[in-house]
Amino acid sequence: MWLLSPLSWLLLAGVAGIPAWHFRSRFRAPWRGCVALALLSLLAMTPLLANQLLTLLERAEPIDPGCRTDAPTVAVILAGGIDQRPADAGDFSALGIASRRRLDSGLAYWREHHGTTLVITGGPARLGFPAESRLLAAYATAFGVPDAAIRMETKSTSTWENALTVSRMVPAVPRRIALVTSALHMPRARLTFESSGFEVCPVRADPRYMPNDFPDALLPGSSALRKTEAALHEFVGLAYYRVRQWFERGAGG
Repeated sequence: MWLLSPLSWLLLAGVAGIPAWHFRSRFRAPWRGCVALALLSLLAMTPLLANQLLTLLERAEPIDPGCRTDAPTVAVILAGGIDQRPADAGDFSALGIASRRRLDSGLAYWREHHGTTLVITGGPARLGFPAESRLLAAYATAFGVPDAAIRMETKSTSTWENALTVSRMVPAVPRRIALVTSALHMPRARLTFESSGFEVCPVRADPRYMPNDFPDALLPGSSALRKTEAALHEFVGLAYYRVRQWFERGAGG
C-alpha cells in the first residue's frame, strides 16, 4: 500500500507544499503541515526510527518452557515472497531473501528435532506462477529433507489464509506447532494461527534490527526506508487482523 511509504508522504508534502507556500501569508497551517510531513518522512527513512519500529515488533514474547522440553513434531513454515518469475516449480532461485531465511530456520529446527514434519504454506505470488510452497519444498529437498517429511499447502495468499487452510488440511495438522516466520512478521502470524486453534511455539527467523551507529543512524537511507515500510505494513496488518478477529468472534457468538 503506497500510503505506508515515507516516500509517498514526502511526495504528498512536496505537491501540497507548492500551493501552501504560495498562500502561506494568509494560511500558515497548511504550509506548516507540509513542512512537518516532510520532516517526518525524512525521519522515517533513518535507521534511528526504523530500528525503533523493528524493536516493537521483533521483541520476543515469553515462550512456554514446554516448547523447549517437549518440542512440537510439526513445523509450519510461512512463505515470504519471491524476487523473480520462477522457471518452474523447482526453481527455488526465485525465492526472496525472507523466504530463504524462513526455510533456513525451518531446516535448523528439522535437524535439531529428528522426525519433524515440515508443513510449508504459501500459494502463487501471481496467477500462473507456481505456488511459493512448492519452491520452498524444492529448496528443502535440495538440502536433504526427504519428501516424506514435507507437506505443502498451495492455495493461500495471505497470513490469515495460511492459518485457515493449514487448520483444514487432511490429514489434520496437530494443534501444537512450531511456527516459523520472520521475527518482524511473528506477532501477526502468531495471532492468526492461535485464532485458528493452534498452540504456537514461535521460531523467529530473519531478524532485521541493527544497533544504531551514531551519527550514521540519523542519515536517511534506502535500507532504513525498506525497514520502516515493512514495519508499518506489519502494524497496519496486525491492527486489521485484530479487528477481523473481533468481528468473527462476535459473529460466532
